[in-house]
Amino acid sequence: MSAIIREINIKPSCANELMGLPSDQSAHIWEKVNRLIEDPLPDGKLKKKLKGSKEPLYRLRCGDYRIFYRFGDSWVRLLGVRQRDKETYKGDLGEGKDVSPTAPHDEDENLDQLLALGEQRQTFKFEVEPPSKQLPRKLTEAWLKELKVPVAYFPLLLPCRTEDELLSVAVPQPVIELVVDNLFPKPIEEVENQPNLVVKNTADLIRYKEGELLSFLLKLDEEQAKLTSWALKGPTMIKGGAGTGKSTVALYRVKSLLERPGATGKDQVLFATYTRALMAASKQLLEQLLTPDQFKRVRVATCDEIAYQIASAQSRSLQIIDAKETMKLLREVRSKIAATPSESFEAGIAKRKLATMSDRYLLEEFEWIIDGRGLATVQDYLDAQRPGRGIGLRENARMELWKVHIAFKDAISKSGAIQYADLRQAAVAAIRSGKWKPRYDFVIVDEAQDLTPVSLALMAELAVSEEGICCASDGKQSLYSRNYTWTTAHPRLQFKGRTALLKRNYRSTAEIDRAAFDVLTPEQGEELETSISIHNGPMPVLLKNVPVEDEVVWIARFIRQMSAHLRMKVNAAAVLTLTRKEGERIAAELSQSGLPARFFLGRDLDLKSEEVKVLTLHSAKGL
Repeated sequence: MSAIIREINIKPSCANELMGLPSDQSAHIWEKVNRLIEDPLPDGKLKKKLKGSKEPLYRLRCGDYRIFYRFGDSWVRLLGVRQRDKETYKGDLGEGKDVSPTAPHDEDENLDQLLALGEQRQTFKFEVEPPSKQLPRKLTEAWLKELKVPVAYFPLLLPCRTEDELLSVAVPQPVIELVVDNLFPKPIEEVENQPNLVVKNTADLIRYKEGELLSFLLKLDEEQAKLTSWALKGPTMIKGGAGTGKSTVALYRVKSLLERPGATGKDQVLFATYTRALMAASKQLLEQLLTPDQFKRVRVATCDEIAYQIASAQSRSLQIIDAKETMKLLREVRSKIAATPSESFEAGIAKRKLATMSDRYLLEEFEWIIDGRGLATVQDYLDAQRPGRGIGLRENARMELWKVHIAFKDAISKSGAIQYADLRQAAVAAIRSGKWKPRYDFVIVDEAQDLTPVSLALMAELAVSEEGICCASDGKQSLYSRNYTWTTAHPRLQFKGRTALLKRNYRSTAEIDRAAFDVLTPEQGEELETSISIHNGPMPVLLKNVPVEDEVVWIARFIRQMSAHLRMKVNAAAVLTLTRKEGERIAAELSQSGLPARFFLGRDLDLKSEEVKVLTLHSAKGL
């Protein structure tokens, strides 16, 4: 009788705990995990079922380590990898009580229960002056090296003695999560709410521990799994808010397309992403998901990388203008035009209105409306719909703005550079004229809502036919938050009857959902799409009658306390304001209070910056 081959799942926090295993213990533990996968049934010694858990919970003993797991007919799920020694929870057991591997049965059971309980998180209680919590162990170079923390972060981490200090250092959030999960193991019951990650075999666990594997694939839930092979003949759209797994579904669809009935074994797939960071992660996940032969037939690239490749094949001397030079040229153009006399009274009024618009607003108008839609003439612009732009523009104002646009494009051309907007249009033109021949049997576009219409047109043109097009987009936003239709970008993007919605949210909490939908009122003709959050968390906090002069004091207290409660860095916080002036004041006062903060204007937002993000509600729309 052949052994059952079980799928291995692992929770994200367990993957972090895996990194804390000493290298000299790893081989022994991998051997035990292999045996566990073959036979997870309890034997009363190495493998035991623990008492008192809502769902059956088991532990595997590996020397001083305990692996907590659950299993079914076809899977084994790793929930935690935790060490027990004479220091473990000694305050709970009596000072100095021996907890060696040869401990009596009852004591062994008690310690396993304590390890499974982990760090019990208290209900969030907002306090005026909360006490600072000491770290349970001193951070050392040897321990950080074992966790594979980059050496560059050692000088920042080693001096930390309290939880507040650790959560305030300028170190990336994934590194902090790695350290925190090993300092404060989560209760196993809480770990169960995390998404499942798929591990092919124990070799993948070893690669992850040794730093050769960046991440594991997400284990799809039933709702997600159905969409991997749903409507493989496109065009199709998969919508979902942040945290619903739409990007992972898009990755799995690559495999389904290559293995569909009637597949030729020669199909070429383009997986287009929005940023280089997404590109690197998508490549590695696809490499895990696909066979080597399948992976060779998939290209992962950003839309602008593809546009550059096509445009540069027509012209070898392409130099992309940078953001600083772009802003400089726009200001010079605006200054010159402002200094010229107006041709009429109406033009003067229009010019004065134009003067009230920020440089950033004009650049957005160029990128998303004029260049983004490929509007070639002033009449095209006069006829264009602009819902969602916030500022209405009548004919005279549009004509004045068009003059600025033409002068700005001329200034860029004279500088010998080119904008990405022009690059995209050049690529589309090369394809339509027949100068660029290569096509892809399937084109999958991730984060499609972040692409300009011309970028979407480029992706549509690169598909052999509309049947090979699939897009994944954020269902909580209209396209660009500007009510622009997909078919206007390209006739092939007709998703009517071929749109699916993912509702299960793995990032937000049920408490936030309830609070949000209690105050949301749908606009005329709008149907609110409620999400289903699987996580629970703290209730939202409302502070009433706070004087303006004390506002920042209370904001800082809340951020620090919520950061400690969630064990997330303080720079994961955002402060939303009504006006720019108010935002700039709050950012400055937060920084003065010792909480680094920065006010961001709309598209300048840098989510990776080591500061609290302060921005207006308008700028935050759609994020």
